[in-house]
Amino acid sequence: MGKKIAKILFYLIIFIIVAANAYYIYNYNKDLNYQKTIDETSSIELVEKEVKSLEYYKEYYSNDEIIGSLKIEGTQIDTLLVKSTNNEYYLNHSLKKEYDAIGSIYVDYRVNLNSKQINIYGHNSNVYDVMFKELEKYFDKDYYENHKYIVIWDGNQYFTYQIFSLQIVTTNYEHMNVNSTDWNNHINILNKSIYDTGTKATVEDSILVLQTCNYSPKNSYLIVVAKKI
Repeated sequence: MGKKIAKILFYLIIFIIVAANAYYIYNYNKDLNYQKTIDETSSIELVEKEVKSLEYYKEYYSNDEIIGSLKIEGTQIDTLLVKSTNNEYYLNHSLKKEYDAIGSIYVDYRVNLNSKQINIYGHNSNVYDVMFKELEKYFDKDYYENHKYIVIWDGNQYFTYQIFSLQIVTTNYEHMNVNSTDWNNHINILNKSIYDTGTKATVEDSILVLQTCNYSPKNSYLIVVAKKI
C-alpha cells in the first residue's frame, strides 16, 4: 500500500512540474506576442504622426502655393496654409485649386511666414462648417485661457504665438497695414482687446493676425491677434 501511494505521489509531482513548465512557456509566448503588438502599434503611430515635408504636400495637392501650416491645439483649427498673388483667389478655391465656396485658410499675399506681421484669412459661416468659425469661441475668456497659443510651421521650423487681443473691426482696418510706417500707433491699436488678456504687444514683437467675418454688427470682422514668443 505504501509503495502504491509513493508511486501516485511521484506521478503527481511529475504532472505538476510538466504543467508548471507548460504554463510558463504559454505565458512567455503570450508576453512576446503582446510586446510585438505594442511595438507594431507604436511603429504605426510613428508613421501616422510623422510630419510630412512641404514638398510632399505640394505634390499631394498639386499646389506649389502651399507654404506651411497653422494649428491651435485643442481646436479644429489645424490646416495647411496657402498664399497666392492676391487676397481673393483662395476665398473660393481649395488646396487642390478647385472651385470651392468654403475656400481655404490663406496668408496675405504681401507677406510670408517670417514677416514682421503675418495676416491669415478664412471664412466664417452660419451655414457651412468652416474652420475659422471656431474663432468666435474666443468671445469667451475662459476659452481663450485654454487656447491662447497658435503654432505656425513654415516647412522647416515651428513658431509659437500667444494671443493678446480680440477685436471686432468695423471701420478702422489698421490691422491690414502689414507694413506700417508708424509701428507705435499700429501696436497701440492692435492692443485694444475686447477683454484684458493679461498680455500686450510691443514694437519689438512679431505679430500674427487671424481674420474672419463677423455677423454682429453686419459687415464687420473678427480678428484674433497674437505675438511671437
